[in-house]
Amino acid sequence: MDLFVHDRTGEDPQILEVDATAVVRTLVAEDGSDAAVWVEEFDEEVDLDINFEQAGIGHRHHVHRGHCRHVEVMVRFNRTFERAFGPAATIKRVYAWASGPNGANLSPEQAARHVLAIPGADHFLDSGVHIGSLVTPGTCSVTLDLLPRERFEG
Repeated sequence: MDLFVHDRTGEDPQILEVDATAVVRTLVAEDGSDAAVWVEEFDEEVDLDINFEQAGIGHRHHVHRGHCRHVEVMVRFNRTFERAFGPAATIKRVYAWASGPNGANLSPEQAARHVLAIPGADHFLDSGVHIGSLVTPGTCSVTLDLLPRERFEG
């Protein structure tokens, strides 16, 4: 079966072929003993000593592998908002928090006109990017800007 594997190497996942009866540990065998695996949008680590079927990981599922158990996210808008997420949290989930009542508190109309981006980037982040893929090297944190969408269009 094919898996979309996200890690700190970039915004786009790798597609890896694995056997459904292989143990999850095979995804982190080269990453050291403190590496872990998460299913997309879940904050709990997957048991590395069970197989993919037992873990509920199926064909074309998205998983995250890495060393950061939590990612400290700082979003800059008129002020700064901070919160920790599991590394397999998507930008869609981070954006819902950042634009919502515990963040910038944007109206639905305002929220539709804003996006998240890495400071200085020339593109906004796709909703499926895992927050753990954006960590600053040597840390378990990331800074994002909440910006008007039109900055990246036209």
